[in-house]
Amino acid sequence: MHDLWAVHRHLATELDSRLALLRNAPTTVTLIGADADISHQLLATRYPDARFHEYDEHSEQLHHAAIQRKPKLLDKWRGKTVGQTCQNLNEPLPENSADMLFSNLKLHQAPDTANILQNWSNHLKPDGLLFFSCLGGNSLPEIRSLLTEHGITCAASNLRDMHDWGDMLLQGFNDPITDTARVQLAYERFADMQQDMQHLKLWQALQPDRLPEAERLLQIAWEQGKLSHITLETVFGHAIKKIRQPENTRPIHFYR
Repeated sequence: MHDLWAVHRHLATELDSRLALLRNAPTTVTLIGADADISHQLLATRYPDARFHEYDEHSEQLHHAAIQRKPKLLDKWRGKTVGQTCQNLNEPLPENSADMLFSNLKLHQAPDTANILQNWSNHLKPDGLLFFSCLGGNSLPEIRSLLTEHGITCAASNLRDMHDWGDMLLQGFNDPITDTARVQLAYERFADMQQDMQHLKLWQALQPDRLPEAERLLQIAWEQGKLSHITLETVFGHAIKKIRQPENTRPIHFYR
């Protein structure tokens, strides 16, 4: 059976491995994107005392994640259940509310990335940490080449180079670090490729100017044996919330 969450699982595991360097455990964690409880399970194992809240624009994804959790009676009694809110990525989050914001494969879906990042910065407490994964600018070269051959243009406005993501982070964060990796997905059935294109929002990321024709060309290329895999460039990033001082003021530090 095709695993729809394989890419999410791989990237969440990679992000989680980078948390081993943190000295202080967060007590409040916000999850952006309900990825079948994958991110939550990893972080709850690493930070068993942390409290989590999960946001997603799709109620069915939130429901699916909640089913995967199957919280124990003791967790309910201790108030350790995961809160959930169904809202769009561009809606404001509560300010100064979380020690960490963890987002797996969501940022490239944002309708207004700059405002989303500022929203995330506002949501974090002082010195709060952002960890995220998203798709990079060199994703899906096989499909782009195919569509270009047939005169279809892809805007791909949110598929950015890792350096561009780093520059954007500077508006609301300090010390941003980004890096990339490539993931190749090979298929034995066209139906599985179609599922991933929809589930990972790959058509949404590419933004072809003639989507129905683009989908038809993809199927023809598959049937002719010209396309059996796709390549994703993944971007990983983390940064610290930038503290904005009121105008004409500066912080004063006292040392013992």
